[in-house]
Amino acid sequence: MRFEQRAHAARRRPWVLVGTAVAILTLMGGLGWVVWASPVLVVDEVVVTGLDGADRDAALTAAAVPIGEPLARVDSAAVAQRVGSLPIVKRAVVTRSWPRTLVVSVTARVGMLVVRNSEGTLQVVDEDGVAFRDVDQAPAGLAVVNGSGQRPAPEGLQAVIEVLRILPADQRATVSAITVSSASMVTFALGEVEVVWGGRGSEEKKGKVLQVLLKTTPAPKVIDVSAPDTPVTR
Repeated sequence: MRFEQRAHAARRRPWVLVGTAVAILTLMGGLGWVVWASPVLVVDEVVVTGLDGADRDAALTAAAVPIGEPLARVDSAAVAQRVGSLPIVKRAVVTRSWPRTLVVSVTARVGMLVVRNSEGTLQVVDEDGVAFRDVDQAPAGLAVVNGSGQRPAPEGLQAVIEVLRILPADQRATVSAITVSSASMVTFALGEVEVVWGGRGSEEKKGKVLQVLLKTTPAPKVIDVSAPDTPVTR
């Protein structure tokens, strides 16, 4: 009797395995259909974080994600690339928030200074020297850089950015009349004192020498730290 039971069980085992495999494949197929084709997991909302107002609207337009598209089918890399092409966007990351939301997380560029070209046009520039917005007037708190040409040399802009990083906050607020006449010549006014900074390089040393010379008496009208080992005052 036991032998017959074992034989019967042995004959049934392949069919049980086949049935189990079919059930698993059916389940996987059903799940795949739900994820990739069914109306259950489709894009119902696109959310942009890190931007406001018109910039947010521009990012939504650039994302160009159709409402109703299966969430799993959205090419997140392509969406990130489209949004990242906007001047205001420094970085864009796209993620899926199941079941029905696509999230575009943006790191926006932050203005470090404003550049005025020879035609008088004003552009806001970030810490990387990237111009990302045209403005009619400089936003409060941002120094204006005047270029002698169509646009100041990138190396000169980087020198200005280093100046603004080096200066203490209270002095940074008094900076004006920044001029980039070449890649290696930056000048600016620090309160009533004209500062000849030069180009990039030796920023720490220039900053320290400048602070020492600002405290000398009588107060200098011009401080030249373009060669920080041999500074000049007058």
